[in-house]
Amino acid sequence: MSTTIYYISNILIIICLVSSLLQTRYLFNINKFNNLSVSFLATIQLFSILIAFGLLIYLFLISDFSFELVYLNSHSEKPLIYKFSGVWGNHEGSMLLWILILVLFNFFFSLFSFKRKIFQNLTVSVQSLMIFGFTLFILFLSNPFKLSENNYADGIGLNPILQDPLLAIHPPVLYLGYVGFSLVFSFAIAGLICKEIDKTWASIIKPWVFIAWSFLTAGIALGSFWAYYELGWGGYWFWDPVENASLMPWLAATALIHCVVVLEKKNTMQSWTIVLAIMTFSLSLIGTFLVRSGILNSVHTFASDPGRGLFILIFLFTVLFGSFFLFAIQSEKINKPDLSSLVSRSTGIQINNWLLMTILSIVFIGTMYPLATDLFFNQSLTVGPQYYAITITPLIIIFIFFMIFSPRLGWKESKLINLIMSMRFILISVLSLSFIISLYFDLFNLSEITIIFLSLILVFTSLKSGFSLSGKNTIIKSNLGQNIAHAGFGIFMIAVVSNAVYSKEKIYDAKVGDSLELSGYVFNFKKIEQVEGANFNSLKAYIDLEKEEKTLDEFTPEIRFYSDPPTITSETSIIHKFFSDIYVVMNVPQNQQSVSVRLHIKPFMNILWFGVIMIILGGLITAFLKRTRIDEV
Repeated sequence: MSTTIYYISNILIIICLVSSLLQTRYLFNINKFNNLSVSFLATIQLFSILIAFGLLIYLFLISDFSFELVYLNSHSEKPLIYKFSGVWGNHEGSMLLWILILVLFNFFFSLFSFKRKIFQNLTVSVQSLMIFGFTLFILFLSNPFKLSENNYADGIGLNPILQDPLLAIHPPVLYLGYVGFSLVFSFAIAGLICKEIDKTWASIIKPWVFIAWSFLTAGIALGSFWAYYELGWGGYWFWDPVENASLMPWLAATALIHCVVVLEKKNTMQSWTIVLAIMTFSLSLIGTFLVRSGILNSVHTFASDPGRGLFILIFLFTVLFGSFFLFAIQSEKINKPDLSSLVSRSTGIQINNWLLMTILSIVFIGTMYPLATDLFFNQSLTVGPQYYAITITPLIIIFIFFMIFSPRLGWKESKLINLIMSMRFILISVLSLSFIISLYFDLFNLSEITIIFLSLILVFTSLKSGFSLSGKNTIIKSNLGQNIAHAGFGIFMIAVVSNAVYSKEKIYDAKVGDSLELSGYVFNFKKIEQVEGANFNSLKAYIDLEKEEKTLDEFTPEIRFYSDPPTITSETSIIHKFFSDIYVVMNVPQNQQSVSVRLHIKPFMNILWFGVIMIILGGLITAFLKRTRIDEV
C-alpha cells in the first residue's frame, strides 16, 4: 500500500511539473496558444497537486510511518487535529502547500474572462513557470513522499510548540498572502511584456492585490496572536527575524495597493506599481529563503539543508534579475506623465509610499545585518526592539499625518486650508481629548501623545468619510473599505502605544500559599497538581485573582512535559477583560520548594486585535464592494 501511494503521489507531482512546463510555452510563442489549453492545463495542475496533497493528509491521519515525513512529524497518540496540522508543520509539507496555493490562484485566474486574452495567457504562463520551479524543488530536494529506510513502530512527533489549534489555520492563511502576490507578480510581468500598464490593467489586478494583502495581514495577525498566548513571552511582536520576514512583504504590499488605486484612477505611477509588485513577491521569497535555508535560529524555522537554501536563493536571484531586467527595458514605454498638483491625493500617497519604503529598509537592515556579521565576522549580534522604536517612531508620526489628509484631497488639486476648515470640529475635539489624556495619563511622552492625537483624528475622519446620509437612504461609498482599514490602523496604533506605556510585569519565586501582587491585583497561589494529558504530562497551578478582597477569576498555568519528542513547554493562562488582559506564566521550577511565576498586565489587547480585524475587513471590502445604496429599513 505504501509503495503504491509513493508511486501515485510522485506521478501526480510529475504530471503537475509537465503540465506547468507546457503552460509556459506561451511565453515563447504568443500567437499559437488557445484559451482552452490555458484552462485545461490549469485544471490538470490543480487536480494533480490537490490529490497529492490529499494523499499526504491521508498518510498523516492513518499514521503511516513508512514515510519519513510522517515518522518525523507525527505520532500515533497525537490528537487528530495535530496529525492534520502536522502535514504543513514541517518543511516538505509546507512547500507542497505552497505549490497547491500557487496552483489554486493560477486555476481561478484562468477561469475569468478578459477582453485582452493575451494578459490572461501571459499571466498564467509566468505563474506556471514558478509552479514548475517549485515543483522541481520538491520532486528532487524536498519530496514529502520519501519512503523511510527503516520500519518504525511509531513516529517522533510534531514539535510541541506547534501543537496548537491555531497552527492548523495560521500557515495556510499566511501562505494565501505570500503566494497570492505571485499572481500579482505574474500579471505585472505580463503587463511589461505587452507594454500596457494602464487603468484597465489596474482594474483587473486590484481585487487580487487586496485579497492577497488581506490574507497576508490575517496570517501575520494570527501568528502574532499565537505567539502572544502560546510562547509565554508576554507580547505579540518581538522583531524575530522570521516575524520581520513576513512584515517586509506586507510593507511593500501596503505601498502597492495604494499605487494600484492611483493607477486605476489617474493612469500614472506605472513604474512604482511594477517595482512594488516585483518587490512584494521577491520579499515573500526572501522570507521563504530565511525560513527554509536554516540560517536562522527561530521557532518558525523548519529546515537546515544547505541544498534547499541554495535552490531557493538561485530561484530568488532569477526572479529578481529577470523581472528587473525586463523592467529596465520596458520602463520608458509604460510610463505616463503625472500631471497632479503638489497638494493632491496622488502626491500624498506617493509620500506615504516613500515612508513605507524607508520603514521597510529599516526592518531589512535590522533583520539582515546580524546575519551578515555572523556570516562574515563570526560575531553574534542582536538588534532589539529599541532600534526599531527609535528609528520607526518619527516615520509613523509623519505616515499617520498623511493618512489623515491624503484621502481627503482631490486627485488634481486641493486647497489645504479648505480641508482643515472642513475638519475643524474633529481637530478641536480630538485636541481637547488628547490634552485631557496627557493630564490624567501622564506617562505618555511627546511622541506617544502625538501618535495618539493623530490616530484619534484618523479614526474619526475615516469613519465619517465611510458613509454618507442622503434623505431616506444611506450611501455606502466606494472607498468604505479604505476608510474602515484606515480607522482600524488608527485604533491599532492607539492600542500599541497604550500597551507599550502601561504594561506591567513582575516575576516571583513562588510556592503554594503565597499571595503575589501586581497593579492592585492579588494572585493567591492555591495549589499545584500533576495532570495527564492526551500526549503529555503537566504540572498545573491554580491561582485565584483577587481585587479589593473579592475573588474575580482563576488562572491555570501549566508546565507540560512531552515525550514525543522530549520537550518542556510553558502554557499561559490569560483572563481577558475589555480594557486589559491579565496574563500568568509558570516556568520550570529551579527547586522543589518553589516555581517561577511571571505576571503581566497587558492593557488594550482586545482593542489592538479589534483594530487588526478592521484592517483585514477593510481590505476584503475594497476587493469586492462596488458603490452600493442601501435603503433604510
